[in-house]
Amino acid sequence: IALMTVTFFIYKGFELAGASYGQIITMAMLLYVSAAYTPLPGREGWWFADPLLYRRGGRRWLFAEAMDLSTGKGRIEVCELHEDGTIDAWQPALEEDFHLSFPTVFDWNGEIWMLPETGNDHSLRLYRCRAFPTGWELVQRFATDEELCDAILLDRRAEALTILCSETKPDNQLYVRYRRYTLRHAVQESAALPPQGPFELVPDETYNLQHRDFDLVSRNAGPLFVLGEQIIHPTQVSSTVDYGLYLQFLARRGSSEIPLCAATPQNVTITGIAPADLIGVHTYCRDDRLEILDARYLTRLPKIEKAAKPAPADEAAPGDTTP
Repeated sequence: IALMTVTFFIYKGFELAGASYGQIITMAMLLYVSAAYTPLPGREGWWFADPLLYRRGGRRWLFAEAMDLSTGKGRIEVCELHEDGTIDAWQPALEEDFHLSFPTVFDWNGEIWMLPETGNDHSLRLYRCRAFPTGWELVQRFATDEELCDAILLDRRAEALTILCSETKPDNQLYVRYRRYTLRHAVQESAALPPQGPFELVPDETYNLQHRDFDLVSRNAGPLFVLGEQIIHPTQVSSTVDYGLYLQFLARRGSSEIPLCAATPQNVTITGIAPADLIGVHTYCRDDRLEILDARYLTRLPKIEKAAKPAPADEAAPGDTTP
């Protein structure tokens, strides 16, 4: 009998400046094969997932989903992640009466914003930070017929954001397809675009028609990042029976993407976790020094000793001399 657990792992010293294309791929693969990740502390009774980094004022912050195992509902928490890989205590940052996860935090027009996953509410929600890092306010809720998850930014301009997320299949949420939207100010002709909105969410119909089929791979696993001169897109791969088995890294080539490498339970090493117990690699993010992923592993439960059988009523107990 085993209990499934999720936690974060970090690796320090991810230095690839000046590497060529071939060296980038080799070095990335060598990291997954030979460099051990270090577990970050969580909290008993909670399941942490979807780690996403944000830098502010020379400091590094880690936002994540924190799910209460007693209720199954997630909220967004944050901690400061230091240069030596240690963290401060987790703090609640955002909570609603429905499940939250995958907190994409970003700068836009002089403000700090968040697009968390709010698919359980059948919406995409835009939050603005009023007191960093734990004070957030809802700016606008965009109702959606679909259940959307794992939104990332593809493009960011003063007048608009291009957002890529996934729609889960209603009868089987392991299957997904990409949905692309433009989030823009509703009043485009104004010279001064007010930061508080109002905004509108416009589907990219052409792109969405090209991605009409559901599959097991069209799901973001973290924000885009630059490696050498390449833009890399981390994605999640599931199976017909399980979610988030491994990571696939894709290089963007114009409007298309090509696979580069993968991070699987077989080629990720985690300090203190037996390789055979690692069963899934789910989300990835990085900056110029640290890379972070979350993973699923099996926790062995202590063996339960069988109780001794009571003696039959008609048998004398040892030492009993009563006739």
